[in-house]
Amino acid sequence: METMSEPKKQEETRTHWWVLCLACAAVVLDGYDTVALGVSIPAIAKDWAVAPSSFTPALSLTSAGVALGYLAVGRLVARLGTRNVIFAAVVVFTVGSLLTAWSTSIVELTILRFVTGLGLGAVLPAAVSHATAVNPVRLRQSIAVAVMTGISLGALIAGLSGSSIVGSLGWEWVFIIGAIASAVLLPFLWFGLSNRQVPGMPIDAAEAKHHASVARLFDASVRSRTLLLWAFSFLIFAVYYVFSSWLPTLLTSYGFSTGLAPLGSAALGIGSIIGACLLILGSRRYRMTSVLAGTSAAAIVFLVISAFLGPDKALLLLVFGGVGLGLQAGMIGQAAVAVSLYPEATVTAGVGWAASLGRLGSVIGPIFGGVLIGLGVDTSIIVLSVCVPVIIALVLVLALGRITAAKSRTQMSAPSTKMSLPTPPRT
Repeated sequence: METMSEPKKQEETRTHWWVLCLACAAVVLDGYDTVALGVSIPAIAKDWAVAPSSFTPALSLTSAGVALGYLAVGRLVARLGTRNVIFAAVVVFTVGSLLTAWSTSIVELTILRFVTGLGLGAVLPAAVSHATAVNPVRLRQSIAVAVMTGISLGALIAGLSGSSIVGSLGWEWVFIIGAIASAVLLPFLWFGLSNRQVPGMPIDAAEAKHHASVARLFDASVRSRTLLLWAFSFLIFAVYYVFSSWLPTLLTSYGFSTGLAPLGSAALGIGSIIGACLLILGSRRYRMTSVLAGTSAAAIVFLVISAFLGPDKALLLLVFGGVGLGLQAGMIGQAAVAVSLYPEATVTAGVGWAASLGRLGSVIGPIFGGVLIGLGVDTSIIVLSVCVPVIIALVLVLALGRITAAKSRTQMSAPSTKMSLPTPPRT
């Protein structure tokens, strides 16, 4: 019996690096395409002779499409498997991104970005679920953070390359290059990922559908934490997408040219990657909710500083990098909390629904920013106004941490289950 179980033990403790790399690559392309429009807006507005605020519907419906993708992904994975969902989602946003380059009006652009958003939304939860399921349990939070960091890396690539691409080739090539990269990845996803790799998933279709139901997220043991996590995600996503969508435009009020304005997205991306690194390091010593409280507080500090800065371009980019650190850490960390909060068969639905509430915030965020920009509100007032939801998010994640700690102490003190329960990842 021992000789039969030894290979299984080795498999459960082995890190599947190839799977992790493919999942990260898919999410990197997701992150690139997510901010591609925000990077391109100053150039498109100039090309089409329209006000930047005219792109508010396109930005909002992109996020709406992503939110719908998040909501649907749990059921899709239960029916089709993670590999098939990841592959199909990448196909959708590859085609959508390519067609976006040939759009000629706000209406066309908005429709295409909505369709693209459906693919973007399905990729992230499926990739996180697949990568965490096939790797050791002790690494689940770190792997979730690593995969989610792909969003930041993709945004960074779009921000760094956006200005040179727009300046030398035109805004259309921001989308074309992303589509080409996605198309190259497709065969690697198809042959490198396998549904048979994923352990712990229900074989019976009815059982899989049951575990993918949103009702499982409201079981008595996790109900309050689900609501707190959803509210935190909503607020953090909303504020981040104010800047992800409008920062290049806001920076033009500080004297940035349309060619240099995309560097704002690059600053957010660099700060986001630093924030992800802090999450990985911090989660090894502290609860994830404690780390998220610290990064949320950092975001508040940097937002207040940015509201009172003058037109120093380098300093502005540095401070907005700090804003990206705090906000994107929250966006990444909420998925890591979801991974450790729910049973393995429910993880995809848990990650998807938490992220979908975040994406609902990302629909509201660009609308809020677009309205204020359209009204001619001063940039410093816009920045200070978004401090309020971040402060509320900080209070929520502190409450989530306290409830989680209390439940952990209750489980550890229960005499009948103390020896039988595995130690869960700290949330």
